[in-house]
This record gives sequence, C-alpha cells and structure tokens, in this order.
Amino acid sequence: MAGHVLRRAAAMAVVLLIVLTLVFFLMRMAPGSPAYLIVGADATEAEIAQVERELGLDRPLFVQYAAELGRILTGDLGDSIFTGEPVVDELMLRLPVTLELTAVSLAFWIPLALLAGRFAAARRDTAADAAVRVIGNLSIAVPSFWLGALLILLFGLYLPGVLPSSGWVGFGEDPLGHLRALVLPAFVLGLGTFGVTASTLRVSMLEAVRTDYVRFGHAMGLSERRINHSLAFRNSLLPTTAVVGQLVGVMLSGSVLIENLFNLPGMGRLLVDGIRRQDYPLAVGATLALAVFFLLANLIVDILYAALNPRVRQKFAGA
Repeated sequence: MAGHVLRRAAAMAVVLLIVLTLVFFLMRMAPGSPAYLIVGADATEAEIAQVERELGLDRPLFVQYAAELGRILTGDLGDSIFTGEPVVDELMLRLPVTLELTAVSLAFWIPLALLAGRFAAARRDTAADAAVRVIGNLSIAVPSFWLGALLILLFGLYLPGVLPSSGWVGFGEDPLGHLRALVLPAFVLGLGTFGVTASTLRVSMLEAVRTDYVRFGHAMGLSERRINHSLAFRNSLLPTTAVVGQLVGVMLSGSVLIENLFNLPGMGRLLVDGIRRQDYPLAVGATLALAVFFLLANLIVDILYAALNPRVRQKFAGA
C-alpha cells in the first residue's frame, strides 16, 4: 500500500507541474498587463514600464517561469499583485468556504442517492424504478448555471425572506443565517451527483444480483432483504465509491461557477478575481490549490477502494 501511495504521489507531482505550466503561460498569453490596471488608463508608457520592472514582468518569459517554479517549490506562492497580501493567506481565508460548501452538498446528496439507487434496484422495472431513473437523468441534464439563476430569481423576487438568494454570513455572526446561506448553492452544486451516484449503484446492484454469491445466498434460504443489504449492496459500494471520488473533484471544479453565481467568498470566487484582474500569483495559487484537493480526493478514494476490496488489498500486500 505504501508503494502505491508513493507512486500516486509522484504522479500527482507531475500533474501539478503540468497545471502550473499551463496556467502560467496561458495567463501571460492573455492580452493586456496587470501594470495597466495598477497605474490606470491615463498612465504614460514610462510609468507602465516602471511598474512592469517592479513586478518582474519585463524579464524573458522562461526566466519568469523558472523563478515562479523555484519559488513554489520552496512553498512560497508569492504575494497578490493588487492586495499585496501573501497568496497563502488569501487561500487559507477562502478555503473553508469552498470545503464547507462541498461537504454540505455531499452530506445531503450522496446518502439520498444511495437510498434512491438501492430502492430502484430492489424494484427493478417497476414504476418506482422508472421514477428514480427519470429524476436521476433530469438531475444530470439540468445545467447548474441555469438552475442557480432560476433559484436566485425565485427566492430573490417571488419568495423573498424564505432563503437568501445570494451572499454569505459567517457562522460566528449568525449560525442559522450561515446554514440558510448554504442551502441553495449546496443544492445546485451537488444535484448532478445525485443522478450519477444513484444510477451507478442501481446498475452495480443489478449486476451483483446475477453473481454466484447472490445465487448461493438464495440457495441457502436467505431473505431477499438480507441478500440485498449484505451481499448486493455492500459489494456494489466498491464501484460507487470510485465514482463518488471522481464527483468530489468535479464538485470542487464546479464551485468556481457556483461561488460566483451566489456571491460566495470561496476559492472559486478568488480564482475568477485573480484571472479577471490578471493577478498572476493569485490565479496560479488558487488553481494549484483546487488541483491539489482534486488529486487528494482521488487518492483517498483509491485508498478506500483498496481497503474495501480484498483482491486489491492482497495485490498491494503481495507487492
């Protein structure tokens, strides 16, 4: 297991290097310069050149890249061009919002999806099964930005006061208001995970029903309920766990849209602000942070999958 984790860690380092390289050069290829935004539209060319020298933007591009890479390898993400604050401090301030939003969304949608998938598999080819499949397909097909805008319109214009349509309230300021502010963005962020998770579990359970160990359970006279829970459901959690791990990464990426749509001060909002203002250190730092959490989520799922699957455990033990 330790060797597998080390190999995955090495692969993660390569992925992060690729992400850093892409973000660095794409940001520099964008038209304009942060110097124009700092000094204003009425600045002279000499003033703009002076600011670019102070920021190190007058050096050759690959020299800037080497300096950026060396600084990041030492754990220094630099300072924001516009606020002057360390990027690490900015990330640590925004990170709890994104993690809490993702966690609340998962805590609501994943148990509901597991119940729905199991319910549909136990009632295969019935009206209840069809209803779960239709709802699951709709949850995947509905665009999150469209649903978010619709909910903002509904609760902001037609149902004011029921739930906040946007904005953020700190837990220390108003615990109840804090939770209410999370309801709509968490609902929209995780809606698609419901359909994917429920469908995966349903298909896995239907495949498990045709396996030898389930047929043996029937031959032993086990009840249908015990077979569904102890045999089919437990073994179907393996592929479902892998899918949920991928969905966590998708949700972290989707938080960029949701946080900007609902005006939440999270990592996604910080990333968009950094790109919009061409704040290079901030944009690179926020992108790397999201990539790290995406990769960590997949690594944790790999470890859980190995822990749940005896054959994988034996493979790692033999290695």
